[in-house]
Amino acid sequence: DLLAAIGVERLLERCGLHVPHIDAVDEARGFLLLEDLGGTHLLARLKAGGDADALYGAALDALACIQLAPPALSAELPPYDRLVLEREMQLLPEWFCARHLQLTADPVREALLARTMDFLVREMLAQPRVLVHRDYHSRNLMVLEQGGIGVLDFQDALAGPLAYDLVSLLKDCYIAWPRDRVEGWVASYREKIRDSGLVAGVSEAQFLRWFDMAGLQRHLKVLGIFARLWYRDGKSSYLADLPLTLEYVRD
Repeated sequence: DLLAAIGVERLLERCGLHVPHIDAVDEARGFLLLEDLGGTHLLARLKAGGDADALYGAALDALACIQLAPPALSAELPPYDRLVLEREMQLLPEWFCARHLQLTADPVREALLARTMDFLVREMLAQPRVLVHRDYHSRNLMVLEQGGIGVLDFQDALAGPLAYDLVSLLKDCYIAWPRDRVEGWVASYREKIRDSGLVAGVSEAQFLRWFDMAGLQRHLKVLGIFARLWYRDGKSSYLADLPLTLEYVRD
């Protein structure tokens, strides 16, 4: 929805984030004239051998701008609530299990999946609530010529779990890093936001649990999304990203 996208863009600008500035709006025709953030996304720079610590440092600085925004800003967004979280995970049994794996109905498996989803929803809703981009990964982050990170594809932002965007970035479905390196980035980010006054768990272990539970919810959803992108929309390229996503779930 055009007006919703404009609203989120202006909200993120107020957070101090570099998003494509809207130079003009033609609401009647549904057009926006947007700032060009260039053609180099984070994934391309990482795969070209860029300094991962520096690049992720910039991406985490940008994420902190979002998460440290005054609560009144995230309150302007709809909640990332049980209804949304459950609806996302229901893509898994429909598109990945039934359509892609061609699994037949099994009451035992379906009951286990229902319990798992309920558990993950409760875990997610127990986290502090912040502004959530919902797709904060390396293909939506642009490395700007003037330095820093520009952020795209934010129109579905909601107010929700603290660890969601962090795990989208550090357990990216398009590139993977060793667990010890990921944990190092997670720990340094927790220290950054905690020092700025954001509730970041009573310990590193609790924060890491938030991170991993958010990742499991996200990756169950993404398995369904990637399968749907092929079977419904004919986009075959995402099939190549299923193995890494499934490996995160199994891990």
